[in-house]
Amino acid sequence: MIKRILLFLLLVILVLAAVLIFNTLNFKSKQLSVAALPAPEMPTSALQHFKDAIKYQTISDGDSSHLDSAQFFGFHKFLEHTYPRVHSTLAHESVAKYSLLYKWEGTNPALPPIILMAHQDVVPIEEETKKMWSVDPFEGVVKDDFIWGRGTTDDKINLISIMEAAEKLLGEKYQPERTLYFAFGHDEEMGGTGAQAIAALLQTRGIKADLVLDEGGIITKDKVPGMTKPVALIGTSEKGYLSLELEVEKSGGHSSMPESETSIDILAKALVNLRKEPFHPEFSESTMEFMEHIGPELPFLQKLVFANPWLFKSIIIGIYSRTGSGNAIIRTTAVPTIFKAGVKDNVIPTVAKVTVNFRLLPGDKGEVIIAEVKDRIHDDRVKIAPTRSFIAEASPVTPGDSFAYKKVDEAIKQTFPNTITSPFLMIGGTDSRYFGEVSSGIIKFSPMVDPIGFHGIDERVSLDSYQSAMWFFEQLMRNTR
Repeated sequence: MIKRILLFLLLVILVLAAVLIFNTLNFKSKQLSVAALPAPEMPTSALQHFKDAIKYQTISDGDSSHLDSAQFFGFHKFLEHTYPRVHSTLAHESVAKYSLLYKWEGTNPALPPIILMAHQDVVPIEEETKKMWSVDPFEGVVKDDFIWGRGTTDDKINLISIMEAAEKLLGEKYQPERTLYFAFGHDEEMGGTGAQAIAALLQTRGIKADLVLDEGGIITKDKVPGMTKPVALIGTSEKGYLSLELEVEKSGGHSSMPESETSIDILAKALVNLRKEPFHPEFSESTMEFMEHIGPELPFLQKLVFANPWLFKSIIIGIYSRTGSGNAIIRTTAVPTIFKAGVKDNVIPTVAKVTVNFRLLPGDKGEVIIAEVKDRIHDDRVKIAPTRSFIAEASPVTPGDSFAYKKVDEAIKQTFPNTITSPFLMIGGTDSRYFGEVSSGIIKFSPMVDPIGFHGIDERVSLDSYQSAMWFFEQLMRNTR
């Protein structure tokens, strides 16, 4: 009997091994075979234009009433002066006062258009961090082969690169086959009312685009374990966005006579209960496609794991969970970002508030997450409410075999030699989330290599990345067939 059991187990192991090896050997590359085109030398004028663009403090600080209209209108004048061919040839208009929309008529009106997006606004510099910057964040300093300053990576590199490419092509009397739209929102960092207005305007005009390209994934040389080649992460969907305010109100008083529990104590306990266990992990459709594109390019053992996620799911989740960026790809995340309590060191505050930001995994609906938050905190003294009137659910997925993905994939391959391309789940938010009624082919990708300092200190992007970004958008505009 024991012998039969052992023989049966051996047979199961052999069959399992055969299935794993078969799947691995048939795990074929999905990489597009396109020859790279060497980028021309960067014009001195193009570098100066980027530097000048950084000097405009088009800041979104969370309160639309604080928006400095002079900076935005000054930036618009700068664009008009710097790109005369664009402004004399393309139809252009202001939307929602500060956002910009351009239309470059194509030669074939039967083809659905392509929309290229970027946003004008940048996040503010925290007062406490100004002295930590190595350079003036709004001077557009060039040093150590990088362009430094707020907005270099997010998102003026895309906006200026689009304009540089268009100005160059217009100088060559080029006209795209498909109509091209350039949509430049003004308040992406505050929720994107400008982009919403542009999307609504395009809908009223009956515009249906085959591709909408906005900021998103980048090219990275070291952020994908096991890869020896650069990887271009092409966002085919993005996580949802939800911010909740947790509030506790409890009698305060003099700090010399504290009760056993204060409003801050209650709120701190609520945060601990909320964050002590991560949300349930899952592979979204974009993450599954990521494994299908990256897996065949990995060494054999890693390839075997990605070729058989049905068996190795827990191992893959364990690998992703080790880093903040990896963990964000497989689950909904929650993090406190604003804490408000107290006005004086000898006064116990009556009210304590904390804002917690959630990025929702596709499939995790906002209302369900709110219910889970209430269950985890399990304390009626903690009031829980969204900080905004809307919940941005995770976006639909643009398939890896779609026109939109293939068109961006082609331009990447033409621009960045020896680079592996792959779909991925965009963990941040973009203005393109509002364009679902305008296009089913929405891609989130920024053509730059390992930028530094997103929303942080010493934000900067390499000169090579800027050169490549202009070249990428030029190729994409040429490939409008």
